[in-house]
Amino acid sequence: MDQASSALPLTVMARRIAILLSALLLSAPVAAQARRGAPSIVLITIDTLRADRIGCYGYQQVKTPAMDALCRDSIVFDRGIAQVPLTWPSHAAILTGTYPFWNGVQDFTGQPLRPGVDTLAEAMKRHGYATGAVVSSFVLDRSFGMARGFDSYYDAFKASTFLEKDIGLVDRPAGESVDEALKWLKRARRPFFFWLHLYDPHSPYNPPEPFRTEYRGRPYDGEIAYADSQLARLFAWLKRAGLYDSTLIVLTSDHGESLGEHGEREHGFFIYNSTVHVPLVLKPPASSRLKPRREAAAVETIAIPATILGLLGIRDAIEKQFQAPSMLPAGGEEAAPAYSQTMYPFSSFGWSPLHSLENSQYHYIEAPEAELYDLHSDPGEQHNLAAEQPAVAAVLKQRLEERLQQFAPPQRAQDSGASLSPDTAAKLRALGYLAYHAPVSAAMLNSKLADPKAKLAEFNAILQATDSIQLRDFARARALLEKVREQDPQMYLIPFLLAEGAMLRGDAAAAAAEFKKTLELNPEFDQAMTGLARALHALGMDDEARQWLDKALQFNPRNYRAWYQIAWIEMKQRREEAAVGALEKVLSIQPNFGLAHRDLGMLRISQQDYPAAVQHLARAAQLGVEEAPLYNFLGIAYSRTNRLPKAVESYRKALAGNPKLAEARLNLAYAYQQLGRSSEARVEYQTACRLEANFCKYVPGSQR
Repeated sequence: MDQASSALPLTVMARRIAILLSALLLSAPVAAQARRGAPSIVLITIDTLRADRIGCYGYQQVKTPAMDALCRDSIVFDRGIAQVPLTWPSHAAILTGTYPFWNGVQDFTGQPLRPGVDTLAEAMKRHGYATGAVVSSFVLDRSFGMARGFDSYYDAFKASTFLEKDIGLVDRPAGESVDEALKWLKRARRPFFFWLHLYDPHSPYNPPEPFRTEYRGRPYDGEIAYADSQLARLFAWLKRAGLYDSTLIVLTSDHGESLGEHGEREHGFFIYNSTVHVPLVLKPPASSRLKPRREAAAVETIAIPATILGLLGIRDAIEKQFQAPSMLPAGGEEAAPAYSQTMYPFSSFGWSPLHSLENSQYHYIEAPEAELYDLHSDPGEQHNLAAEQPAVAAVLKQRLEERLQQFAPPQRAQDSGASLSPDTAAKLRALGYLAYHAPVSAAMLNSKLADPKAKLAEFNAILQATDSIQLRDFARARALLEKVREQDPQMYLIPFLLAEGAMLRGDAAAAAAEFKKTLELNPEFDQAMTGLARALHALGMDDEARQWLDKALQFNPRNYRAWYQIAWIEMKQRREEAAVGALEKVLSIQPNFGLAHRDLGMLRISQQDYPAAVQHLARAAQLGVEEAPLYNFLGIAYSRTNRLPKAVESYRKALAGNPKLAEARLNLAYAYQQLGRSSEARVEYQTACRLEANFCKYVPGSQR
């Protein structure tokens, strides 16, 4: 035994040995299986899905026949535990098999998945699998790093939604996502690894009919029923294609939803079982000869990659990265306690983070006021036993510390940060926060951080304020946020939200002032940098705006929203080539960003590069940029490339969007005339002349 191993606590050693043994034992029986005969894999993650809201987990108030049928064919883990109750960090953990504190994706304010962290898709690709994904929310956009290893990563959203919604709420309904999934599956070679992410149960809850009516008063349940109805289409296709039996299917969720329990409306703030207990269902391929059954032990969702590779008999370098063994251990050894965390109270509000472990009976939550719950007698986690059973709490606390020590990430140069003193950096590491910057001041770190339980009223006030901003009730939002600022003057999120509200009401000067206050409190918050750039651009201060965008890109060079803002500044200053370069950078990062295709197409029109204009404007239209001027210019590009029937089609779409667009009438008249359709040309010429008198001079004499 080496010195490093001998220095580890026995529980840490046992867990390490379990990981190694399970990988060896599971891979040995099928290691020689030919790739051609290997099972395909479908991984399904349904966002914000509580385990206790599915029929096969005992809930009778919502109809989930598709998931229930899958459960009957599967190994059902009664206590699947998510490692973090936030969408992006939880999926990063699932797809990499690593803890959030190790991979660095701990909440939605930090950096993308860091280089060097391998994904399950990359491993499957190395073993000859076709790899595809369809994600249903912008929070899983490829710029955050989860597209690694996927041949196809469908994260396209209608361009209009970026203008109509807060960017974090940009999503796609399950029906459209399953449509895209089926398109990919029908043309994919086999074997394939496919990940489908559905977002519908996430707030705001707004199920379509007939689910809205059937679940009136229970819209969260209605969203689940709707998602299930769309999964039924996927499972039916797999059966028709003769793939269902041979395919390994894993269904889980990234986190649950509090629904008011413990005073939390949604998720992310606490780590009670309402938000970390998720469904975890594994339908093995028929070749495995595993029978359906239920497993009672608590298992971590980061064990999914190890389980998949083990069942398939695949040995890959990614196994060295895994931090949880297969959920199907050999020899029936006892599962290690499941870990969960949330850094959200810390990184967004400056309060204490939360970490927890739960075993077959107890759930221990490390907080300024520690919590211990007996899940057998108190499944709702209402009676804190930490003071009554200190020995149990002490054992779980020690095991939690060992877990954090065992998988502590190597310190990287950027983790320490030039602005952090060694003492501050050490304090951050002790909290489990390996970040590029401190979200709170050194003074706050050296004081006792507030327990999130004690800050629940402030937290809910902030949520109410964000709701008010979305509803454009800016006065109420400001009143709520100013009250919180009186209590927590160092909380950088308050001026940030005030700034976003000011931008929405058109007060760029007030927004700029609040964004600057945000950056005084948190100098490396890149979202505030891009927000300040937006405000400064609106004020005509483009040089300063560009400086802040460049700084934001230092923290995340793949922030394509920042590149898009740079393109707009360059266009405003009539630097076309620089604007083209910025837009091409946007599309190299996110090729499905419709607004960038639109703008690049317009620039190509001005440069008379009509073939390129067609390419980008047509793609923008495919991505949902439903604008009459776009179709008019697309028609011009088609006309200049001698595709008159396509030009006519585009002009008609422009006029369907805006019948009074005189330019489109005139262009359609020219196209008709060139096609020899004189009577139709005459009608359009006359209409264009009536709409815009200045256009009458362009009407040929024969058409008047």
